[in-house]
Amino acid sequence: MFRRLILLPLSFAYGVAIRLRHMLFDSGVLRSRPGALRTIVLGNLTVGGTGKTPTTERIVRDMQNLIGLKKVGILSRGYGRKTKGFRWVSESMDSADCGDEPLLLSKNLPDVPVAVCEKRLVGLRNMKAKHPELEWVVCDDAFQHRRLRPTLSILLLDATQPVAEDDLLPLGRLRDLPERMNCADALVITRLNESENLQHAAEAHGVYQRKTLPLFASHMQPQPLLDWPAGTEAPNGNAALSPDRRERIMAVAGIARPERFMDRLTERFQVVRRECFPDHRAFTEKDYKRWRRIMEGDRIRAIITTEKDAMRIKPELTEGINIRCEAIKAEWHDSEAFALWLREAIARCDN
Repeated sequence: MFRRLILLPLSFAYGVAIRLRHMLFDSGVLRSRPGALRTIVLGNLTVGGTGKTPTTERIVRDMQNLIGLKKVGILSRGYGRKTKGFRWVSESMDSADCGDEPLLLSKNLPDVPVAVCEKRLVGLRNMKAKHPELEWVVCDDAFQHRRLRPTLSILLLDATQPVAEDDLLPLGRLRDLPERMNCADALVITRLNESENLQHAAEAHGVYQRKTLPLFASHMQPQPLLDWPAGTEAPNGNAALSPDRRERIMAVAGIARPERFMDRLTERFQVVRRECFPDHRAFTEKDYKRWRRIMEGDRIRAIITTEKDAMRIKPELTEGINIRCEAIKAEWHDSEAFALWLREAIARCDN
């Protein structure tokens, strides 16, 4: 209660500032401009953890199926990088150069041009100049970037954290106003179990629409554990984990809400140790040394981390550490319905 009394005035002030900013853009005092290329903007109303990166990959693959392999690119801010300005992303980069999420997207989508730039309009101009064959760019986490007027915008809402029950920062996790969902072209309820009702999930988010918005659902599908570094049959000379017995492992994650990942591991392994870090946090040499000591002292067979976290692990500092990572893929509940909406939306933009 005391914490709420302290943070409530700050949350109110934040809400006033957000409303003023939107009012200035909506009235034209601050200008929104279309990009040099047509864009699909993904975003959310909360800080972190709605599945934007897996959904970006899923939508890019859907776009490729509709308009061709060479016609879709990705533009991100590159949160967590130590560089500034426009940069092309390549799989050989370090996450400090471009951010862990763009690096992961570049790794998983090697035929897709991926770039980072905090100024999306500048980024789109540079992408068009280098790749004139591009027709569409998926902009990861740009719903609040009002200087870009998107061609299409898709808002992601996490089924496990209803917006209607949340508060604005810093009291809650909302970084934008709930009514802003009415400005999107489509809504996606992410992390929704296939057995759950989509309409009930939407109502839990307080989806009071002034217009009927297309509504879709997706779930996050964990993939088999990947060797790390990639392409090695037995990473760092260690034997593979046995699928027949519950191996002793340490779970390491620097993502939003890591408990979901770690709890999932308990279904297959003995999670002897959990190490949680802030989202996007760079691992240090001290972390690697501590992991070695823990693994030796607790007879831990391997470290298991997320695929995004693996982008921030330096292979040259992990000699002798057995590491695996888990990839997550976003899958539509009704892939045909989403493909139909996307096809029709693209067709409208072509006319």
